[in-house]
Amino acid sequence: MTFHHSMSFKQIVLVGQETQRALLLLTEEGRIYSLVVNETQLDQPRSYTVQLALRKMSHCLPHLRVACMASNQSSTLYITDQGGVYFEVHTPGVYRDLFGTLQAFDPLDQQMPLALSLPAKILFCALGYNHLGLVDEFGRIFMQGNNRYGQLGTGDKMDRGEPTQVHYLQRPIALWCGLNHSLVLSQGSDFSKELLGCGCGAGGRLPGWPKGSASFVKLHVKVPLCACSLCSTRECLYMLSSHDIEHHPAYRDLPASRVLGTPEPDPGSIAPQDPGGTAQACEEYLSQIHSCPTLQDRMEKMKEIVGWMPLMAAQKDFFWEALDMLQRAAGGVGQGPPTPES
Repeated sequence: MTFHHSMSFKQIVLVGQETQRALLLLTEEGRIYSLVVNETQLDQPRSYTVQLALRKMSHCLPHLRVACMASNQSSTLYITDQGGVYFEVHTPGVYRDLFGTLQAFDPLDQQMPLALSLPAKILFCALGYNHLGLVDEFGRIFMQGNNRYGQLGTGDKMDRGEPTQVHYLQRPIALWCGLNHSLVLSQGSDFSKELLGCGCGAGGRLPGWPKGSASFVKLHVKVPLCACSLCSTRECLYMLSSHDIEHHPAYRDLPASRVLGTPEPDPGSIAPQDPGGTAQACEEYLSQIHSCPTLQDRMEKMKEIVGWMPLMAAQKDFFWEALDMLQRAAGGVGQGPPTPES
């Protein structure tokens, strides 16, 4: 496939089914063009000409420059150079999964971009089949959409019709949303890198967690020091390892007035008693552990909770390794499953 020499593209993605695939091309000027490709006919020995058309995102909003885009079979996500987010959703089922309603869905105008309301500038995104992830300029991660397998990492399996912050994760290097799981590449204070995942663990999608997890947990994967990008399918996990001195997420520090859970300063008080509701969160964790029927279940729950807590990478590794040792020791004592009293 060749293009006119005046056309210069910075990103190319596919959207749509195999017989009616659209190739979306993002130019250096931030405009989006599309052309329709029937992949079932590409193996035939013939040549033909197709017409490039300006996508509705650029036609209806010519003042916006698109910085990057993400796509799947039935939707496309655009991020502008100002950090705004716009959506194209082409099927009612995916629209309902993402937004929890069909109120604004127009089956006759599926390319009309829909704006997402967000509190800050978005730097990059990930788009799964029926869920998505966004990372803003402060390094906060927001998830939205179907949560049947816990792929949003919110600790439950409730769908979210609007962006919901994952409070215990921040400043990721990369984010990936798959069919029914999500991955985050993060870096510790000692510059070591680790891979966290949530959602469905079938087929090895979450190494070390075959039963899956509704919260992001550390996966049993050795991550290269220069890993910078992720891609995951049902059976395979890919990490791109490279180093570019000009490319790194430039996160800003979140102003104190916008930190969730930070109380207003009181002239008569010295310090807040429970910043961020830490004590309340720990009480909830203990309640979840107490509700587990066996010692092994309590160990597994404790591993999940360690993944939720805002600890350093070395501290999480210590707790996970210690819990593994205790779990192995407990599994070799006595006959049958341990009781809660043990």
